[in-house]
Formats: sequence, structure tokens, C-alpha cells
Amino acid sequence: MRIYIPFALVPLFFCYLFYLAFIKKELKQNLSTVVYPGLFFITTWVILYYFLVS
Repeated sequence: MRIYIPFALVPLFFCYLFYLAFIKKELKQNLSTVVYPGLFFITTWVILYYFLVS
């Protein structure tokens, strides 16, 4: 069950980015604190899942 948690968090992260970009209009201010760490987290999980599954 825990293996599916990142699959639920990724769409939630993109919804938050959508909220920052179009509703609050503060996406550029939060690039280094929200966007880059979030993308790093997603990339890390993709690489881990790739090596665990294959």
C-alpha cells in the first residue's frame, strides 16, 4: 500500500503548482523553495522505482 503513496502525491503536487501559478500568481517567487525540491523528489522516486521494479 505504501508503494502507491507517491503516485497520489505527484498529482497533488501538480495541483499545488497550478494553484500557485494561476490563483495566487506566486510561482516565480517559489521556484527555489517549492518547484525545484518537488521536481527533485519526483525524479528521485522515479529512479528508485525504476531500479526496484527492473
